[in-house]
Amino acid sequence: MSIDALLFVNWIFWAALSAGTLLVVGITEAVGGTTRGYRLFMAWLLVVFAAILVLSDLALPLGPEAAATTDVRRPLSFAFAAGSLAYLIASIARWPRAWLAIGSGLVGLLALVVLAVAGGSRSAPLFASQLVLAALALGAVNAGMLLGHWYLVTPKLSPAPLRRMMWLLVGALVLQGLAFAVALITVGTEPLVGGLGWLAWLRLGVGILLPMVATVLAILASTAPSLQASTGLLYIGLALVMAGSIAGASITYLTGVPV
Repeated sequence: MSIDALLFVNWIFWAALSAGTLLVVGITEAVGGTTRGYRLFMAWLLVVFAAILVLSDLALPLGPEAAATTDVRRPLSFAFAAGSLAYLIASIARWPRAWLAIGSGLVGLLALVVLAVAGGSRSAPLFASQLVLAALALGAVNAGMLLGHWYLVTPKLSPAPLRRMMWLLVGALVLQGLAFAVALITVGTEPLVGGLGWLAWLRLGVGILLPMVATVLAILASTAPSLQASTGLLYIGLALVMAGSIAGASITYLTGVPV
């Protein structure tokens, strides 16, 4: 894989992680059940993520995958970053902000879709779907893992928000698995043959199936008085989903098959 492709994979990772996390945090805040401390921490963290995303966007080469959408993708990336900063300011000032977070998260997802349409795969719809699902999975597991720490200092906090995030993660992973199969059937089986075979199975087994099992176990563990076990399992899930997302984007740019 060329250096240019690595830069795209890096951008995809930060765009998916930041947009998915902001969207999940916004939805959770709209539904209710989290603490002000958690929301402020996430707002600060998302500004850091957005800054890294902007720097990653500026580093993208002007190759065919980027040039076709630079005029659209880059403003969307900047708009997402501005929305993340606005969410932080609104959180500090205690202004209404849930829909600001949701809207900004959707802008980030749109930037991912725009990149998918630009090229890099042999099926733009499947590539876009995989990127959106990766964002939802990364956002749910990241927001859930960090929320788990608040139960250590706020034991009476309802486990409902964490469970909703975990069910969202399970749903995103199931859909990723289905999209993986559809891509192989309709686009090509190149990822399964040759030297890339191990990376494709890593994507499926480590990036989709194992975190699915870990999340189901975390949901079952959330019925206990302490949520330490659920948080620990989500730590594992976060590492696995991150690895799977990076592997999926890498395979896509190597073979054109959006898995």
